[in-house]
Amino acid sequence: MTKIKVPRLRFNEFSGGWREEKLDNLSERITRKNKDLESELPLTISAQFGLIDQETFFNKKVASKDLSNYFLVKNGEFAYNKSYSNGYPFGTIKSLKKYNMGVLSSLYIVFDIKKNNNHLFFDSFFDSSHWYKEVSTKTTEGARNHGLLNISPQEFMNIRILFPYNISEQKKIGDFFAKQDKLIELQTQKVDQLKKLKRGYLQKMFPQEGETVPRLRFSGFSGEWKEDRGNKIFYSFSEKNHEDLKPLSVTQNQDVLYRDYLDPALSYDINKLSTYKMVEKNDVIIGLRSFIGGFAISDKKGIVSPAYTILKFRDAVWDFYFTKYLFTNYVFIESLKKITYGIRVNGRSISYNDFSSLMLVYNDNIKEQQKIGEFFAKLDKLIEEQSNKLDQLKQQKKAYLQKMFI
Repeated sequence: MTKIKVPRLRFNEFSGGWREEKLDNLSERITRKNKDLESELPLTISAQFGLIDQETFFNKKVASKDLSNYFLVKNGEFAYNKSYSNGYPFGTIKSLKKYNMGVLSSLYIVFDIKKNNNHLFFDSFFDSSHWYKEVSTKTTEGARNHGLLNISPQEFMNIRILFPYNISEQKKIGDFFAKQDKLIELQTQKVDQLKKLKRGYLQKMFPQEGETVPRLRFSGFSGEWKEDRGNKIFYSFSEKNHEDLKPLSVTQNQDVLYRDYLDPALSYDINKLSTYKMVEKNDVIIGLRSFIGGFAISDKKGIVSPAYTILKFRDAVWDFYFTKYLFTNYVFIESLKKITYGIRVNGRSISYNDFSSLMLVYNDNIKEQQKIGEFFAKLDKLIEEQSNKLDQLKQQKKAYLQKMFI
């Protein structure tokens, strides 16, 4: 007896088994070429943003100058990018939503769902990973295509899909996920607006290049900020590990994390800990071969690899949060980039000598430091809370996608 196939989670008013069909029977493959140059908008597929203009995504066009041999894709039509990426081992399928039409390389497989099915249902289905199983049986990694999965259009169109025959159930599921997507979109906008607000305050509350007074300031404070070279503010510290301290690592987001001996991403050589350098709270840690991912103010005590440079403040009166944001504002990053270029080329880490010659504009009033630091710490907390809400919405959608499709 054939087992009836139903999803684990379903709206109460629907029952009965779901139907299985080849994608070829549910859709029509699109092979129309842009021969009349109806569109000059080359597209790419992003797992996060869907089908999107290349210039928006890459900040440049990577398509050929002649777009006449590209596929012409119209609003609502789907495209399969058979290039695997992190988290998407069998590529990505997205429909065109943002534009009326655009063009795609002929390496993509383009198709349209037939009119007697609900488009939003299939939009959500292809957001799930349920179609992976069928594709995985037909694909192998094609080295000749630089990481493209070796699946032909015919093989792809022959994948089998389980779906409800009842168009009302398709519509209810499609509408449900459209509402989920709207919540995610609104929350994403909220997070982006907060990050934009923070960037604006960082520009206004720290002096810009060539200036010694910020454009926006808390009332009660006045006067110019100080300007000194790095060696007037810091000194190099390289005391080796003489205590039972935990190893630390600096992330690309400028967080200082404890290393985990069992975690490959945060592992370390347990036999070399005696060579590690001591770090205390408020020490500056510089590592790697460029600014990004190798610069942080430590919020904890521990030890770091000898490859890192440790700097301590000559004047102990520095607010932790003020210092953190002083070293994340645009002016400081741009000034440090000027000394990191040659370092990257030569393949070495940033040293104290590199940093000591850098001119820094800073506030030496601890009360104003604390005001600024507290302001940005609260703003970061708000961004973190809203980002966590966004992650929860994405996880919620992912769970529904897993349970409401087969």
